[in-house]
Order: sequence, then C-alpha cells, then structure tokens
Amino acid sequence: MPFNINVGGAWKAATPSVNVGGVWKSVNSAFVNVGGTWRQFYSSVFRVLQGATYGSNSYYAKQSDHVELYAYNPGAGGGECAAVTAVAVDLTGKSTVTFDFALEGAADIRSDAIFIVSTDQWGGGGLYNYRTYTGTLGPRRTLNVNIIGASGSYFIRAHASVNGGIAYWKRVRLYRILVDDVEIWNGSNPGAVG
Repeated sequence: MPFNINVGGAWKAATPSVNVGGVWKSVNSAFVNVGGTWRQFYSSVFRVLQGATYGSNSYYAKQSDHVELYAYNPGAGGGECAAVTAVAVDLTGKSTVTFDFALEGAADIRSDAIFIVSTDQWGGGGLYNYRTYTGTLGPRRTLNVNIIGASGSYFIRAHASVNGGIAYWKRVRLYRILVDDVEIWNGSNPGAVG
C-alpha cells in the first residue's frame, strides 16, 4: 500500500525509514496497532486480491511465480475470474500499464484476457476507465493499456473471461504489472497476493 504525507497542502509519496545503529534504512512494511490488532498501513510491495469471479468452476490461485485466473462454467457457459490491486495506484502523468501474462483456453474465440485500469475495484470486465483485451492464445508475453491523460488513483485489474457456451474456458497466468516500464507487482514475491 502506498504511503502519502501532506506537505504544504500537496500529497506526496513517502517511504518510511527506520534508524538502525545511526543508519537510516527503508522499510518494506509498516504497521500500526489499532485496538490491540496490528494492521499494515504501508508496504513496498503492491498486492493483488481476488476480484469479480463467477462460474461454478472459476477460480483464483497463487502459483510460485504468478497468479492463475481460470474462467469456466460447465453448466451454463460463461464465467469470469479477476485479480485486482489491493489499493489504488496513483497514475497521474503516466502513459502505460503493462501486463506480463500467458493465455490458455479452449479456443481463441468467445473468451478473452481483459486488462483494465479503473476507479472501480470490484467491477467486471465491462466496467473500466481504460481497457485492452485479447482472445489469442499464446505463451508468456506483454500487453499495454494506454492511460495517457489519467489523473489520480486507479485500481488495476486482470480478468479471464468467457462469454461462450459450455465448451469454452480461459486461463490467464499473470506474472507482472508495470507502470511506464517500472515493475509495481511481481507474482514471484511471497507478499504479492492477498
């Protein structure tokens, strides 16, 4: 989770530090005690959570170096599974959000990998401010969402989506998310998935 402080009326990103033996060192996480419960209020690692999911066999699973999003509903067709950033990301002045992923499925048609930048954290594949998608199956690769003109904080979502009958399914393997070529999330990080 990002940590901001108000300096002269303007909010600025801050990185907490701790003094160890006279040397200031950046911290990876910071916690506050609220009513006897320790709650994290800062992490240098962005986390993703399970987002919108429907379909009897759809699921979200952490793997060793990625998050697996599987969409399938064998009873009625259709399905969706999403991963979403746990907190909104300030994208003011940024131009691209890049998704590093692989796409598997029953066919290239009637289903997609959908990549979204949105002010809505829990929306489905049709609710977005910025979006791109592909249905083409293939090995690990990247796809960019153009966010030129974005101002403020947005949630970043990846969706495996099926809009076809019972024969169709899709699996998105999400490895990394980058903003203007700077990695903000990596599936290999043990703290990256909530």
